[in-house]
Amino acid sequence: MTLSSVQSRKPVYWWVIGYATLWILVSYLFDPTVPYDAVEAVNWGTNGGWGSPKNPWFVGFIMTPAIYGGIDFSFYWYFIHFIVIAIGLLGVWNLAYKLTRNTRLAWFAMLGLNLSGVINFDIIPYNDNYILVGCWAWAFYFFLCAINDNQKYWIGFAITMGIATMGKYSSLAFIGSVFLSSLFVPKVRASYCSPYFYLALAIWFAFVIPNFIWLWQTDFAAFKWVDSQIENRFNLRTTRAALTVFYPVILMWGILRFYGGRVSWSASKDSQLLNFIFLFPLAIIFIWFSFHEGGRISEWLQPFMSIATALFVGSISVMPKRSLRGALYGLGVFGMLVISGYTVVQAANVRNAGQKFIGIKPFVQDVEQAWHQHYHTPLAYVGGEYMHEWVTFYGKDRPLSSQPWVLEENVQPPNIYNRHITLQQLEEKGVVFVSEVGYYCEKAHFDEGLKHWPSLKIADTQEIMFRSEPNAIAEPVCIAFVAPKTHKEK
Repeated sequence: MTLSSVQSRKPVYWWVIGYATLWILVSYLFDPTVPYDAVEAVNWGTNGGWGSPKNPWFVGFIMTPAIYGGIDFSFYWYFIHFIVIAIGLLGVWNLAYKLTRNTRLAWFAMLGLNLSGVINFDIIPYNDNYILVGCWAWAFYFFLCAINDNQKYWIGFAITMGIATMGKYSSLAFIGSVFLSSLFVPKVRASYCSPYFYLALAIWFAFVIPNFIWLWQTDFAAFKWVDSQIENRFNLRTTRAALTVFYPVILMWGILRFYGGRVSWSASKDSQLLNFIFLFPLAIIFIWFSFHEGGRISEWLQPFMSIATALFVGSISVMPKRSLRGALYGLGVFGMLVISGYTVVQAANVRNAGQKFIGIKPFVQDVEQAWHQHYHTPLAYVGGEYMHEWVTFYGKDRPLSSQPWVLEENVQPPNIYNRHITLQQLEEKGVVFVSEVGYYCEKAHFDEGLKHWPSLKIADTQEIMFRSEPNAIAEPVCIAFVAPKTHKEK
């Protein structure tokens, strides 16, 4: 990379750094609670397995710095999301520049994503999509470099696609497309003669094989979970979802037409190849979900949007007659308006956005305080109904779930679990069981917490009032204490 090339990229670096910093601060300071996917990711990372009930292993692995480094889980959730998004934005810029050799078109591709929520508020709820946004553009870039410049770039492709595949199985779609392209495109097939290609294969399989073994050992639990969400039925939700996800490309097409530019499938051979690799699996997913209802199709499609803008500018066959400077400034300003609007909506609590489920935080504090009042020891384990899962995330003692990993025929494995828990550990450290919301202790039961540990004896119970939001009705929740062996109640 030449000095002039580095200088031309400096504004790109400043933009993505500033963008990520602003979104980290705004989302961390103004979001009332993290999404449930954050609870899942922390739990899966704590278990440290090569897979989870819904995803491959990287979703949990990426949370390990917070788990073992003592970093606040909430902050790290937003931090890692937008750091990875920033990396993805750099990938989009580089991919677009590689296709066009035009810095303004590269900016157009990157800033065009400001029209989509896939790089900001729409990405926050998910523990996997942001990984794809961070990796896919770079994978396409490395692929292009490998077939045009140097076979060593296959290694970069293998690493980024290995991470993406272990973030979400939908990344396998691109692996299939690349394989097909190697059969029919000579310059891709030429890679079969390169040792770097086979080294890349070994690297990718090193990412994937441990998860395949895990899936085999767990009766392919993650795939069964996906299958359990879907019914065979024709629907139009897929079409609506596609429009709500890919509308920014339509807007960018309108902007390009306004400035005198045109797009074409035959813009370049590289563009045609990447468009095939992108559109072939996307078309299959679209058709399949059109006849299978129940899956979160928008969630599946959103990561595809992250590279659509780069491929769009790569398909420009007639350059704009006028400068895109005004459009670029407008897209940049729009990106800042999105951040400002998000901040206002959260701060002003529009439609309860700034207070949603915020009551879980004081509830968790009350649970830990009740434990500390009974016993002079940190809370090590918590179990029972759904609410206990949030204690594992927001609890200052960082208690682990007492729910063991259980595989039963025709039963979905637990979403939050503890692969290493034993009865001896629970007896030694004690545990708090949480009942369902809405039950006083006289009517509450703890069957969910005790069904795997029937020999545990409840020493005491206590009622805690839970208010999901400040204006919500307070509801009772009963918690039960199993005393640790080495401590006695006050």
